[in-house]
Amino acid sequence: MVRSFLTSLLGLLLIASGTAAQNLVTQRELRMGVVLPLKEKSARGAKMVEFYQGMLMAVDSLKREGISVDIQALHSGTTASEMDMLLNSQALNDCDIVFGPLDAAQLPALADYCDLHDMHLVVPFTTLTTQLKNHPRQYLVSAPRYRVQEEALWYIQSQFSDYNIILVETNESNEEGTALEEQLRKNLSKDATNLRVLNIEGDDMAFLQAFNPNRKNLLVPNSSSLKALNKLVTKLKDFQHDHEHYEFALFGYPAWQTYTQQLLSDFYQMNTYVYTSFYRNPLSRRSEAIDRQFMQWFHTPMNATYPRYALMGFDLGYYFLHGLSLFGREQLSESLNLVPANPYQHPLFFENTHEGDGHINTFVELIHYAPDQSIELINRNR
Repeated sequence: MVRSFLTSLLGLLLIASGTAAQNLVTQRELRMGVVLPLKEKSARGAKMVEFYQGMLMAVDSLKREGISVDIQALHSGTTASEMDMLLNSQALNDCDIVFGPLDAAQLPALADYCDLHDMHLVVPFTTLTTQLKNHPRQYLVSAPRYRVQEEALWYIQSQFSDYNIILVETNESNEEGTALEEQLRKNLSKDATNLRVLNIEGDDMAFLQAFNPNRKNLLVPNSSSLKALNKLVTKLKDFQHDHEHYEFALFGYPAWQTYTQQLLSDFYQMNTYVYTSFYRNPLSRRSEAIDRQFMQWFHTPMNATYPRYALMGFDLGYYFLHGLSLFGREQLSESLNLVPANPYQHPLFFENTHEGDGHINTFVELIHYAPDQSIELINRNR
């Protein structure tokens, strides 16, 4: 049985409660399993280690609230047979909740095991919705792309209902962009006057024909690539210079967060909206504080990935363990969206896919890079 491969953190794996719990707490002693490829020598293995480190920080925060968490951190390997061996070892016995796996091939066995033993299973990375059927205590954190894009389209139709929508054909083969284009065309098929199509290679006249001078315009490219974005921004700057009276905004993809360091000023100028299920505010004092805390704990900075895996681990660990402490093992599923949370990066809103089945996190928000060089977060009032 593996407590943790991080020997410097062994003292954190069994956290004793030293203070009285708050009145709301119904379960002060929790047992958590973490089943990930923690010993894998690869880039993704390093991400899993960082995810786990964030969970340790969440456990430390809960300790200060009088909540005891016993952790079983187990190396999962990558194959279904390795998962079977792990489960046969009974290392996860008596856990209240399990986090994992990374590889989809390992999910069926782990889901069945957790269901058999009435454990809650949080799936942070796999988007395999078929495994939710008949697993009411399973929670899919990363919704499949189509579900995230359904939320993005809701924003287009609710936040920009009075805009002239311009679909920008980028002439690229881009799976994410093509999927959004198909849904956008379908949703706006009954209102053809509200959707115009513009080829990115078009001249100034083509842009004038696509834009509506009497309405605000929203441009939605059918590619999430940096190449397409740079080309479109260049074209829009020229158009904006020659036609200052036209109002427009740019609508884009979660991947655009990875371009902010080089394109932030352009995002502001283009009045850009980016849909995403996660966001770390780099200007937040809370973000700066947890960055420093991570450095103090592990003597290395967080990797600047999108998302940051340590923050994801903290947010998920704190949310679900706090929820268990408040509502108990039996009431957690029906009380998920009552769990108070102040996430660093991953807000959560779970929907039950079908009675008797598991839950999907459907939280999506808009990051608005406004022309006044402010950043606004827009989300649904659930």
